[in-house]
Amino acid sequence: MSDASLGPSSYIVLGLIAQCGAATSYDLKRQADESVGYFWNFPRSQLYAEPQRLVGLGLLSEQQEDGGRRRRTYAMTPEGRAALQHWLAAPAGMPELRDPGLLKLFFIDQAGNGALEALAAEQLALHRARLSEYRELEQQHGPGGIGATLKMGHLYERASIAFWLELSEPAT
Repeated sequence: MSDASLGPSSYIVLGLIAQCGAATSYDLKRQADESVGYFWNFPRSQLYAEPQRLVGLGLLSEQQEDGGRRRRTYAMTPEGRAALQHWLAAPAGMPELRDPGLLKLFFIDQAGNGALEALAAEQLALHRARLSEYRELEQQHGPGGIGATLKMGHLYERASIAFWLELSEPAT
């Protein structure tokens, strides 16, 4: 199997199952919403399709309930653990930044009067709210991967707040 067939969603599924144990697609969605979803934006529908694809590649095993809702529970295979370990050992590369506020800011000259001020006010509110969420999460988690990503989240949100504050201040 080629690493080219695995993308970020593949590694999110493999990583969450490695970290939390066997899971249904719904469990994966809930875990992603409470963890990687804060810094990696992706369609949650991938958490329903991707595990099946990984079963086909031999990276996950699957058990389906005989009755009831017939939920499928996915577990890591040795091949899946090896693929995750290989990915973790490879260079991460340059970060991706997909910020809708920055995209709108790039084109703000095409908007009417007051658009910059409105955008800055909206972005300030959003980044302040996210920083508050991170502070609450920090109290629940200690150091390690989760704590370190929260620290980066704090830095990012504080930098974003400073940036949007500067844009919202009238030029002197």
